[in-house]
Amino acid sequence: MMNEFELNPFEIKAEIARIFEELKGVSDFENFEVHYRMLDAQEDKSIIIKLLLKEINSKQLNAPLLKFLLLRYCDTKELSEKLWSIIKNSMASNQAKIFALDLLRDIDTNWSYEECEQYLDNPDELVESDTKKILDNALADPEVQIDFLDFLSSLSEDDKITLLRSLGNDYSKDELANMLVPVFLSMSDTPAGKEALDILGNSKSQLAYHALNSSLDFIDESLVSTVKKNLSILKLAGIREDNSHLFYKKLLKNSKPYKFCITYPDGHGYQAIIISRITQNGKVQFVAIVIDDYHGIKDCFGFNNITKFECNTIVERFYRGQRALDLEPSVLKSILIKAEKLSKHQMPYEYVCWRNLLADIEPATIKLNYRVTQLSDKDFYNILTYDFTDYWFLNSTYSDEFEEFLRGIEKIETDNFEEYIENNLEKVFYPEESRIWTERILNCAILKHYAKEEKAAQNLYSLYNDKKLIRELFKNILRKSIYEYFYAKEDIAKVKQIEDMWVKE
Repeated sequence: MMNEFELNPFEIKAEIARIFEELKGVSDFENFEVHYRMLDAQEDKSIIIKLLLKEINSKQLNAPLLKFLLLRYCDTKELSEKLWSIIKNSMASNQAKIFALDLLRDIDTNWSYEECEQYLDNPDELVESDTKKILDNALADPEVQIDFLDFLSSLSEDDKITLLRSLGNDYSKDELANMLVPVFLSMSDTPAGKEALDILGNSKSQLAYHALNSSLDFIDESLVSTVKKNLSILKLAGIREDNSHLFYKKLLKNSKPYKFCITYPDGHGYQAIIISRITQNGKVQFVAIVIDDYHGIKDCFGFNNITKFECNTIVERFYRGQRALDLEPSVLKSILIKAEKLSKHQMPYEYVCWRNLLADIEPATIKLNYRVTQLSDKDFYNILTYDFTDYWFLNSTYSDEFEEFLRGIEKIETDNFEEYIENNLEKVFYPEESRIWTERILNCAILKHYAKEEKAAQNLYSLYNDKKLIRELFKNILRKSIYEYFYAKEDIAKVKQIEDMWVKE
């Protein structure tokens, strides 16, 4: 049975961020034990260590606190090996190497400056002789791409462009494009992203052609002409059609789809997605993704080479008892493509790297063929009791409109709540908000269809087409939201009044 305190990677990431925020300006870290309890409770410390090591490239590096946490959670021998790996990595920043040297001096009795000196780079010498090896490894390992992008993100804008130009001058074709496509897709509105775009246009790479051509579906309008110009340059170089699927099919030939799961959207439109592949030797490439129906791809976290047991453990933590639906990879790819279009030029670079695990999979055409029927009162009530609707309520900070709604609800008696909801419904569910919620209903109908729950799918599809009943659904959401608001405030008297008025046996 899973420890109730076990966190998934996203929660660990947030917990680490909280610690760094709350212990700003503190030096006696050992006197703040209460802040470490949640991380201490994690049985598997490997994710904690991985995320802490990524902090080395942070622009606001709190070196003393980071050292304290690494020493707390990482075995000394393992930590020493990881620090040496950073020092010897030609793509590591000077900041990272200096941090590693400083900490290594405290834990490695065999440390000597003479041994380490050879690995300290001149800041202008950003690309060393083994960069080609790194580029080659990045084709098969998204974590290598992400390490590069972590490093790139730690640089100033001018240094980013210097590094990208160095790569563009020394390398070309698919190895180069594989590194720069995530830069362009995740930073396209920045000088570095635009520099990557121009380099991709001259890369003579089929991967560049695929990325630029695909980006026309979601890229910001201001970049369309520049993308088309670079596509023309690629065509003049002989890259006239998208053959990237053959490249990725060959790259992924030794693995096959493993676990593909998704949750139903919650009251904020969030859905938790897992995609994974398993290799012939039983190792798993695992990716967890969070999307929403407002902004698309929100966050992403992956592991390149874990066991099936580790994969299953992470899945259990990730979903924490919440119902997840197994989906065909082709269907899940279609859902992610839709989320990408919502993201436009703001996709996390981790996602841009990991999404290549789906590159050999054709997206499904998603279409429902149900007839719209008039829902009975019983059918509508059943919809209100579907398991995913347990999460369909708004919290107190959901939106400015809902915060204003709550300020008003505080001023009236419980008996007048229904009238207040009726009079303010369109203020909370204004046209764009209403549209998103309506599409959310269709999304749930699609998921019920693929779960082979045809009656539920039919009902949700009919609800999607019934504006009057959608309005009744919105009223129910506000009722639940009011209840949750007063419950969180521990207003026992008000909660009891609401239960007497709205809660059915």
